[in-house]
Order: sequence, then structure tokens, then C-alpha cells
Amino acid sequence: MRVLNAIESCSRGWRILLTVALLLCTGLALAQTDDSQGDTADPPARVARLSYTSGDLGLMPAGGTDWSAADVNRPLTNGDKLSSGPDARAELELGGAALRIDSQSDIGVLNLNDQIGQFELTQGTLSITVRSIDQGATYEIDTPTVALVINQPGTFRVDVGANGNGTTVTAFDGGGIVYGENSAQREVFSGRSYQFNDSSLNDMTVSDIQGRDAFDAWSNDRDAQYTNANTEQYVSPDVVGAQDLNQYGNWQQDDDYGAVWYPTTVAADWAPYSLGHWVWVGPWGWTWVDAMPWGFAPYHYGRWVHLRNRWGWIPCPPRTRPIYAPALVAFVGIGRGGPVGWFPLGPHEVYNPWYRASRNYYTNVNVTNIRIARNINQVTVINNIHNQYNFYRDGRPITGVNYTNRDVPHAFTSVPAQAFASARNVQSYQSHMDPKQLAGAPVMSPATLQRPLPTSFGPPRNANARPLPAAGFNRPVVAIRAPAAAAAASFHAGQPASNVRVLNVPQHVAPRVVSGQTFPRYNAPAQPQAAPRPAAPTLPQVPHFAPAEQIHQAQQPPHYVPPQSVEQAPHYTPQQSVQQAPHYVPPQSIQQAPHYTPPQQPYVQQERERQAIIEQQQQQQRFDAAQRAHQYVPEQQPREMQAPREVQPVPSYQPMPQQYAHPEVARPEAQPHPQQNAPHPQHYTPPSKGDSQH
Repeated sequence: MRVLNAIESCSRGWRILLTVALLLCTGLALAQTDDSQGDTADPPARVARLSYTSGDLGLMPAGGTDWSAADVNRPLTNGDKLSSGPDARAELELGGAALRIDSQSDIGVLNLNDQIGQFELTQGTLSITVRSIDQGATYEIDTPTVALVINQPGTFRVDVGANGNGTTVTAFDGGGIVYGENSAQREVFSGRSYQFNDSSLNDMTVSDIQGRDAFDAWSNDRDAQYTNANTEQYVSPDVVGAQDLNQYGNWQQDDDYGAVWYPTTVAADWAPYSLGHWVWVGPWGWTWVDAMPWGFAPYHYGRWVHLRNRWGWIPCPPRTRPIYAPALVAFVGIGRGGPVGWFPLGPHEVYNPWYRASRNYYTNVNVTNIRIARNINQVTVINNIHNQYNFYRDGRPITGVNYTNRDVPHAFTSVPAQAFASARNVQSYQSHMDPKQLAGAPVMSPATLQRPLPTSFGPPRNANARPLPAAGFNRPVVAIRAPAAAAAASFHAGQPASNVRVLNVPQHVAPRVVSGQTFPRYNAPAQPQAAPRPAAPTLPQVPHFAPAEQIHQAQQPPHYVPPQSVEQAPHYTPQQSVQQAPHYVPPQSIQQAPHYTPPQQPYVQQERERQAIIEQQQQQQRFDAAQRAHQYVPEQQPREMQAPREVQPVPSYQPMPQQYAHPEVARPEAQPHPQQNAPHPQHYTPPSKGDSQH
């Protein structure tokens, strides 16, 4: 039975993989059949999540005219700006990377999509850790002095003074490229700090990293939390916010849906999309911001299901890169101006955006967020996507769909239209309507949704908060890439002109920097790394010959290597594994000599190339190990020099004086180190000529 279950499980896994591939291929085929819309107007596939805040933090949303409150789980995209007050900190999670700011820092999102993460830092301190990055993708930090480009994993810190003069780039881990005026560029390497005082990169100071402050320690702690999350077996690493799931819930296997995540910090009558508020974030439009600390990934990826009287979240396939959605719900209402209601989409139901997008985007945002399970027919899902796109394209309400979660208790939530469009807390303004009142109401089309108001971009800041500039950041920064247009600029005029000055840097001169080391993450600071260019600070290159112990042995005089003729010596022969032992074996031509005759040529001539000596040392170590088990003592050896145990006599070998005796004879069997067995020629006393004639 266990064998049959294993075979069935394996077969089910293959069916799921084939189904995902079929869905992706079908999406591509459907996209190629529709030329009415291009892909240029599609929204980005990812956003930055405001995953941590402390202290006074202000948000200037793209398209807004006033600073608003910066809430955790707020999505940030092109044109958004953050400003931190004294003793404040914030973190942006990017999916594969995390960007953090210290107190008194101002940053802005210039361009964020699948391949680019471009940010400006006009003052203060910024830290960015890139955990993984695709080939060809880059992160860019633009400052008033230089632009830093990162295209490999690593950890970097960028500091800009309050007056905007000068930029310090510290590479804790990994490498990058700094660009300046007139196509000037310089590579930065792990373990170094670079102070740039002008944009020409001529006035520069390079130093080793001396230590880390409290902001660096906090950033390391945050990095460690991402490392220990361990959710990749259930969720794709590209799902933003997945690192919070294990802390606030648990995973359980379901026969129909596979791995399902259940939150453990919610009330019994809780339902998804009921604790939080709606904001307008271009180009998606209405976007859900959840109030729970874990409330990002389950509201922008995957689907919700109600099983055994509780809600569970079904993630997207773990090997698929999902496309971000502002909220995976279906809206229900009675027309513009009336109450606005919604409920979460079920496991296999099609998401119909309330913003315009191409067929390719429409297909992919559904395919990448629907996990095909045993009770879901993949052909049905493909047909539903194809059929509902026709309604979506024409702006018609979706009909003929039986939504699973619509009738689940507490699944339906509604608020007055004014509260919906003013970023009000849903729990405080929730409408207590009879569910039967909206039971027959159709799912709303995008054209009938509430239009944004000036208050739709975010909840207001605390009245006692510090004043912030209403015009945004006016200090200019330099960049190698032009920023993206503000997504919501069309809704409100009077936006400040772009403060980004694009450098004249051809894109092809940005090579991929590879440090060639294994990055020591989240522990001690990275060791200084050798620079590949003479212009950069260099460290000596150490060739890898052998471990340190063996290199140290090579400095000692080597053992005597007998001539080739000793291969036929009739005396003691070591084991087969050490036939090439470099210890002395008397030549055949002097078998009758009672005394040892040293070679006439100087000993130092036996030392050859370094690599050969190392090989001899390795052979010597193997032979020494064998000799400890097979030591011998010559028959003519004086009584005072005899070894502590009896061995077979060797009549042709005359022992040397005591100071040059065989190492294994004068020592106990336990040897502390092989290199101590080496003979010392300076104590050797050669025999007289009369001795050599016997």
C-alpha cells in the first residue's frame, strides 16, 4: 500500500508540473492571438513592501499632494518617497533584496520593475542587501555625487551628508561600480569604504572598514531573520512578505490543495480583507493594505480557501515567479456612489483587474498565482481565463461564475463609498448590511468602481508630527538610468520636476562585477578582497599550493631521495602503498659496506621545484605512517643506540651517530608531527676514507 501511495504521489507531482507548463504555454498562445493591446502599458510584476517602520516616518505617494502616514504593508512603487525623522528607521522588502534607511534620511523610488531597482538618496544613510539577483538585473542607488550600480549579491551602505556634499560607499559584502561625471567609473570591493568628494571620482579616499555602528547591527539582525525564514519549500522566493508566515501561522497538507497556510493570530469570526484599508496606488489603482504584521503575501499572491471552519491561504507554485496583484478579490456593489463590497477569490477562480492590461498580463497574473491541485481541472482554468478575458476587455460585468467564497460566513465585507475612497479603516466603517441585499448583485466591472479622491493616496499623518516639505525632494542626484514616469502623475498636476540628472554613460560599459568569494553573510564584516585592477587598492594574491601545514614542512630540509638504482635493493621493502618512499635505502653497489657513505654532491642540490618537494612530503608522510608499524634496527647498532623494541637485523646498514640517527629509532611510536622526522645535515659527521674502503 505504501508503494502504491508513493507512486500515486509521484504521479500527482508530475501532473502538477505538466499542468503549470501547459498553463504558461497557453498564456503565451493566448497573448499572441490578441494584438489589440501591447505590453508597454502593463504594470510592473513587483513592488517594494514597507515591511518595517519605527519612529516618525512620512510617505509622499506618487500622485499625492500631501505627506501621508507610512503604514506597514504599504506597497511602494515609482514616484513614492520616504522621509525619516530623528531615531526613525524603515525597511523596504523587494523580493530577493532589502533596502533600509536610518534616521534623518530621504529616499525615493525612481524605477522598480522585474529587472531594475533604482532609488535616490538625497540625504542620510541607506543600506541594501541583495540576496539573489537575475542575470542582467541591477540595483542602482543615485546620490548628489555618484551613482552606485549593484549587479551581484552583496551588502552595501551609502551615506550622504545633510548638506549633500560627498558620498561614502561601503561594501561590506560583494562588489559594485560607482559612476561619475564624464563616464568616470570605479569598482568597489568587499571590505572597503570609499569616500567620494566630487562627481569626477578624482577626490577619493579608500580605507578598510573599521567597524559597524548600531544601524549596521540592526540591518544584520533583519538579514538574519530573512535567512532563517525557511519558507522556500512552500512559497516561491520571489513572493514578497513570505518570511513572516512561519512566525504567525503554520503549514498543513491538504489532500485537495496541497500545502495550506493557516494564520494563528486571528479571531474565530475573522475573514481575509477585513482588517486594513484601501488606497490608490498607480498604475494598479485600488490596493489593499492589511493591518496584520504578516498581511502582505497572502493578499497579493495566491488564493484563499475556507476549510473546516477556518481560512487558509494557498500560495502560488513554489517554482514559479508570481506577478504581484493589488488585491485578489471580486468587487460587488449596486453602482457608483453606493456601498462597496468584496470577498476573496477562491483556489481556482480568475482574477479580473480593475485596471487596463494586455492579454499576456491578464493570463500570467492568473496562471502564476493559481496552484493546480487534484480537485482542479486545468482545462477548466484555461477556458475560464480565456472566456473571462473577453468580458474584461469589453468592460462588461462577469456573469455565469459560481464563486466559492461568496457565501462563506463573514467572507463578504462592505463599507460606504466615501470611507472606501478615503483610505479609512475598514473595521471602523464596516457596513452592517443584510447579506441577502447584495446576494444577487453582480460582480462589478472596473468602470463602475469608485474613482479616487485627493485623500485616496494614504491615511493622513498625525497632527503632531514634524512638518515635511510638500514639494518633495528638490536636491538633484546623478544617475546612469532615466527614472520612470510617476505612475499617478496624470491625476494631479503640479508635481515637482524631476531632480535626476542622467550621466552620459553608455549602458554597455557596465560590466558584471564578480568578487569570486563566498560571502560571509550576517556575521563578521567581510575580509578585504583583492582588486583585479592595479588602479584599485590591491591585496597580495596567495597561490594555493597546499594547506598551511604542508607549506610549513616544505621550508624544512627534505629527506634524502635515493637514485633510481635502489629500486632493486634486496633489503627492506615497504608496503605496496609506499613503494616510492623517499627514505634512504643503500645502493646495490655498496651492499657489503659496513658504514653509511653519504653522497659526494652537496645536499641542497637535491631540492628541486617546489611542487616536487610537496609531493615528496606527502609521500614521506605516508611512509612515516607505515614505518611506525614496521620499524627496524640494524644488527651492528651500538647497544646504547638500540630501539626500545627488537626488530629484524640489517647486516649491510651501519647506524649513524646519535645526533643523526633514524627518527623512528630514537623516538617513541607516537609522533607529534611528520616534519620533526627530517634529518639535520648540520649535525652529520661523515665517515673517514678508511671506513669507506672496507
